[in-house]
Amino acid sequence: MEGDVKFFMKSLINSFSMFTGLKVNFNKSMMVPINLSNAKLDTLAATFGCSKGSLPFTYMGLSLNIERPKAQDFLPVINKCEKKLFGISSFLNLAGRLQMTNAVFSALPTFFMCTLKLPKGVIKQIDKFREHCLWRVSDINPKRMPKATWKMVCAPKDEGGLGVIDIEKQNKAPLKKICINSSTGLMFLGLS
Repeated sequence: MEGDVKFFMKSLINSFSMFTGLKVNFNKSMMVPINLSNAKLDTLAATFGCSKGSLPFTYMGLSLNIERPKAQDFLPVINKCEKKLFGISSFLNLAGRLQMTNAVFSALPTFFMCTLKLPKGVIKQIDKFREHCLWRVSDINPKRMPKATWKMVCAPKDEGGLGVIDIEKQNKAPLKKICINSSTGLMFLGLS
């Protein structure tokens, strides 16, 4: 029976590969066990020809763990925003800085936001960088107040705002499409 399950799993992955055109490289893949004995892990890893891993691990800069992520797990995205801020040209006009705020600073945390709920402190720090980009450019010490409140800046253009993406709302949207069944550990994607 156990051999049938292994054969079915490998067949399922190969079918996915055939239908999507995406090739699975088992030599570069890693099997991470959750509630699985070491003996079964060894057997499955040998069947698939992949390495064995353990939690926590980092995947494309995203720390994956079975525990709720801490604020420090989001440091890579905060550091990326900070690096981009200091690379901004002070030669951009307001329209260019607005485009930079939406296209770069609002897009950097998107990968994290698709799977994790960002803590309010992380959102506040990213918004601080975005506000700094929009109003102050390379001036670290503000000499004057921003020209509009951040809430107004994030309002849609047809409502008198600048149309800057509200990261908190943007974070909620992809998370509503993911539903994890806590009893089985299976993940389902919502079709709403």
